[in-house]
Amino acid sequence: MTETLIIACEMSSYEENAFPISISWSLADGCIKTSLIRPEEEWLEQADYLAIDPDQLLQEGHSPKAILEELQEDRGNEPLYCADLEQTQQALDQLYDSLDGYNDLPLQSLMSLLEGIPAEELEACREECLSLLDFDPYSAESQVRLWQAIYARLADDAD
Repeated sequence: MTETLIIACEMSSYEENAFPISISWSLADGCIKTSLIRPEEEWLEQADYLAIDPDQLLQEGHSPKAILEELQEDRGNEPLYCADLEQTQQALDQLYDSLDGYNDLPLQSLMSLLEGIPAEELEACREECLSLLDFDPYSAESQVRLWQAIYARLADDAD
């Protein structure tokens, strides 16, 4: 069975000049890939505050080009679903902009997969998964794992 492909990005801050510092996406087999993102120099120059050491990003992060190539290869022709469409779009746009490219990835809201499920039920499931699975709601990898769990649970209930 092919899993729904979920993507999440962690940003440097909640400010307008925030840039992506981490990206995670699920694969068709349900596994998850995660990478720190090596920032562009101008991104670091604009950053007022970082919760992560910039040297760690520079040393351990992968280039936007390498990340985007791997993401494209992994997703094939499948759409990518995300919980925060605006933030994910912003992050991917910045990665593509750093390469003078255009972001044409087919992003869709996870909510489109969960139509018909009452908001209260969705939020209760989210809170329960966060609590039981001890996820960090701000980490890109945890966001992907969280939404995999939510989708699996609620999609099964809908069937």
